[in-house]
Amino acid sequence: MKKIFILAIITTAAISVSAQTSKGSKSKIGIKAGYNFSNVVGNQSSFDPKHNNGYMVAAFFGSSNKNGLGYRSEFVYSKQGYSFDDGGKNTDVMNDYLYMPHLMTYTIAKVVQIQAGAQIGVLLNAQKTSGGKDSSITSLMNRFDYGFAAGVEVYPFKGLIIGTRYNLGLGKMYKEYDQTQTTPYPLPFDPSTTNLKNGILQLFIGYRF
Repeated sequence: MKKIFILAIITTAAISVSAQTSKGSKSKIGIKAGYNFSNVVGNQSSFDPKHNNGYMVAAFFGSSNKNGLGYRSEFVYSKQGYSFDDGGKNTDVMNDYLYMPHLMTYTIAKVVQIQAGAQIGVLLNAQKTSGGKDSSITSLMNRFDYGFAAGVEVYPFKGLIIGTRYNLGLGKMYKEYDQTQTTPYPLPFDPSTTNLKNGILQLFIGYRF
């Protein structure tokens, strides 16, 4: 899977160079903000996580040529997580990530853009909230994430952006951890047998300058 991810990055970079060097290419910068519908996916065993909501803000730079092919590079701050029942207590896990997607794009009739590519992410902070009490679980988690992203944007008039994107993480969220070393264990599952990964659906609006 990592080889596929590396190939996707190389392919997207090649498209980026082509779009930048093509005559008549148009570059755009912009900002956007939106809502995250986040969850975790993967081998969950008997653990039953629920979705949680967050938000994202981003800045981007992109370019496309006269044939519609182009690229998009972004810096995205994303607040995302999941919830679960822990002995009758509703518990939230919220994670702060900085993602750097690099996407191939194809623009149709100047009003619709299809985007797909790869991204890497860095975990900034992870927090568990249960019974009104907050606790950090950053040390239990892998700080690096990687995966794929795909979505579509619509440009109804001027620089306005309306869009949606799905991000699928391929990296394990949690480190393998010996539960016997901590009493009580801060999470109700064993990361060595529960392979959780990020999954986020984003809805956003923005503006291209």
